Amino acid sequence: MPNEDDRLAALADLHVTEGGPEATFDRIARIGCAALRFPTAHITLISRDLRIAKNHDPSSSDEIPRNQSICNFTIQGYEPLVIPDTLLDERVRDFAAVKKSHGIRAYWGMPLTTRRGYNLGAFCVLDTVPRHPTQADIEVLRDLARLTVECMELRAQARVDVLTGAASRRALYDEGGRLFNRLSDEDRMGCILLDIDHFKLINDNLGHAKGDDVLRDLAVLIHSDLRNDTPFGRIGGEEFVILLQNEGLAGAYAVAERLRRLLEATRVAGLQITASFGVSERLPGDASLADVLARADEQAYEAKRAGRNCTRPVLLVEG
Repeated sequence: MPNEDDRLAALADLHVTEGGPEATFDRIARIGCAALRFPTAHITLISRDLRIAKNHDPSSSDEIPRNQSICNFTIQGYEPLVIPDTLLDERVRDFAAVKKSHGIRAYWGMPLTTRRGYNLGAFCVLDTVPRHPTQADIEVLRDLARLTVECMELRAQARVDVLTGAASRRALYDEGGRLFNRLSDEDRMGCILLDIDHFKLINDNLGHAKGDDVLRDLAVLIHSDLRNDTPFGRIGGEEFVILLQNEGLAGAYAVAERLRRLLEATRVAGLQITASFGVSERLPGDASLADVLARADEQAYEAKRAGRNCTRPVLLVEG
């Protein structure tokens, strides 16, 4: 089994622990109840200290201590965990969910295993009376767990640009839109759009594989210079966007110039490359994040017109 730190890192990479129960997982849970003839199904994730529910169940808390969850045992292996009668199982018979009136008597669970072998949590069905599965029941349980993991992984792929590991265009727009909508009149948001210079020549002269290497290495370089919570995404072929909370135009310019000089001084995928940077800030009349991005895009175009490897608009920034 992978070690716990690696498992938790894989769980974090999928971005599924945020936001509580979701309608998508409610639907899978209802299918599980109908297919296996159980009154209750849970889709759970096991974090460092908690069992987190991803489907709604009015009779159960969304989060309980990990050491009080039967699913914590399920993730210890790759096979189904079937407990026909919880009162006869010394591992779980003293759990609050088992001991309470009309508590869990039957538990069938299957680990939610990623393609790389990390157990994120479990798909399980629960009943208030003892239950023994058939082999057909076990196969259904396996299929439902696979379906759940595939859903999580596909959603994660939509959030992450597969080539570079930066946020996808959709994810960046979603996160940036949420940040924009939370801003008060006094709050500030800066935006940086960078466009790699002469990227088409790299693809044409050295091949698309080399171009992909440049995109990957540039994303790693830029991300290494930003705070982990800074929204950073790839929005086009060779275009990346950075959103800066609590920063205006001057702050965005300072960050852009720091990144431009870093890129200029670093060989990326073995090549000397540069980028043109455009910066903007949220203005009182902006209706959405799109307005902020449009101005940054215009300024990146102006940077290219000015000879590339520069930031526009030009500002004098102390320090």
